Amino acid sequence: MIRFWASALALVLAACQAGDDGDFDFGDGSTGLSPLTMGETGEPATGSSEGTGDSTDDGVGEESSDAGEDTGDESSTGEPLPTVPCTTLDILVVIDNSDTMAQEQAKLATALGPFIAMAQSQLPGVMDSIHVAVLATDAPDFVTSTPAAECTPYASGASWMALGPTLDAELACATALGVEGDADERPVQMTIEALAPEQLGLGGAHEGFLREEGPLVVVLVTDEEDDFEEETEWGSEGDPADWVAAIAATKGGYEQDVVVLALVGTEKPNACPDYQWNGVDGAELAPRLIELTESFPRHAVGDVCAAEYGTFLTGAMPQIVEACGSYVLP
Repeated sequence: MIRFWASALALVLAACQAGDDGDFDFGDGSTGLSPLTMGETGEPATGSSEGTGDSTDDGVGEESSDAGEDTGDESSTGEPLPTVPCTTLDILVVIDNSDTMAQEQAKLATALGPFIAMAQSQLPGVMDSIHVAVLATDAPDFVTSTPAAECTPYASGASWMALGPTLDAELACATALGVEGDADERPVQMTIEALAPEQLGLGGAHEGFLREEGPLVVVLVTDEEDDFEEETEWGSEGDPADWVAAIAATKGGYEQDVVVLALVGTEKPNACPDYQWNGVDGAELAPRLIELTESFPRHAVGDVCAAEYGTFLTGAMPQIVEACGSYVLP
């Protein structure tokens, strides 16, 4: 569930991969490709299911080779935008903390450390300049404490974490959100509010998190859709197009500077039960969150019911590398 505010972020594209546990869309218009290598035209080189969502049982897919194609790196006049290699990377992890999310939180906590380590190894120009923040779906404040522990002070001295020897321990604390959060999940609203100028600016609660020298990566994990319900006013107001504009605004309106990786409820075939979602097990189909994600040129959509999340996150790394290699200064 969610709700809309206004403010900013920008996007992701290109990598193909799926495992036995579910299908992933890595921004090339295809889903359920497992395993295969994407050709330079963006079409599957072999083994394609032609976007039907069918998957094979061969295990982990290979990385896409067409990262960066048709990413929208153009000005409104059609002229190529000037790009530079990034020197920073900011990762916002948005986690549903409602009462059905215990297993999903555990799977994400296991996958995040290797994912961030891979980002560091594949982005030598970024060196150690990686920021990470965790956000629950019921409050716009970065997580600094959980039901189990007080997580701060972080070594960064801020509400967000920085790459360093204490990051793994800090992440383990921050991602242990528990399942006592508000049943009114509002991942998009909370994201937009957390990245509002007054939060990020001088004296703001999240001052220093988002920088102008590199892309923003949003990792979203939830087992429910983000519908706005008029009777209860639960969920995020607005439509996916509104959300995209607000998020892209954090990067000067450049959607190509935002990478969105969403683990949500996807169409069959997936790893959810046959009934898909019963309010407790499985995952509610999330077409609005998928539309939001796929509206950014650099993105990936994965099955939140998958047995593990490492395959999805590492498979999406080429999109982050591409966003970093052709970064448009806001």
